Amino acid sequence: MKKENIRNIAGVGIFAALSIVVSFATSFLKIGFLSLDAGDIIIVLSSFIWGAPSGVAISLVSSLVSFLYSGTGFWGMLMDFASSAAFALVAGVIYRGRRDFKHAIIGIYVAVVAVTALMMPLNILITPLYTGAPTGYVISLIPTLLLPFNFAKTLFNGSAVLLLYKSVVRAMRAARLAPPSRSENSTATVREGKNPTHAALIIGGVAILVAVIVLVLITVLTDYDFKVEARGVWGGIFGLV
Repeated sequence: MKKENIRNIAGVGIFAALSIVVSFATSFLKIGFLSLDAGDIIIVLSSFIWGAPSGVAISLVSSLVSFLYSGTGFWGMLMDFASSAAFALVAGVIYRGRRDFKHAIIGIYVAVVAVTALMMPLNILITPLYTGAPTGYVISLIPTLLLPFNFAKTLFNGSAVLLLYKSVVRAMRAARLAPPSRSENSTATVREGKNPTHAALIIGGVAILVAVIVLVLITVLTDYDFKVEARGVWGGIFGLV
């Protein structure tokens, strides 16, 4: 096996461990039974550095580990995997097609829309299975809780990737754990612009602010009714599986 392949595998392994740690560290941040898991930040970063398959693989590993400690059972694990893998796949494929700043932005925010759309039918079909909540109740939560939550969560995580990517990939390349950059004279480098960092800060910062505002509004506008109606949901989460 070539040294480069070994280094890439080591890098992906490090990111897999990091995604598990970040997921665990942020799992207590919840709105109702929904977790503000930030592990997707690491997963999508991996997808950008080593390609979409690495992100999907880390999604699977992270979901399996989460299955052991989260208490949401097989169906909760399936939801976690579907969300993370779709995010990594869409963002990674778009970015790898043409590795420049423009396609990083397109990849991330197309993935945000794609994951948000994917999670709606999955919430209807699967959430009742691992929460014990009636399907009608879950459907009633889509406009006020599930749709805005999934949008805000993926928007936050994707925007964090945009802010962190340059610094992370430079550190990984310095440690020889990431593939080398393209030639300074390549077209892709020219298209990235001399310094896209400021644009990333502005776009990512504004998007994170929007995500935080949406999450705050969800908490303020749905907190009381949700707590009253969802006591059975909490029981279902920890008692059904």
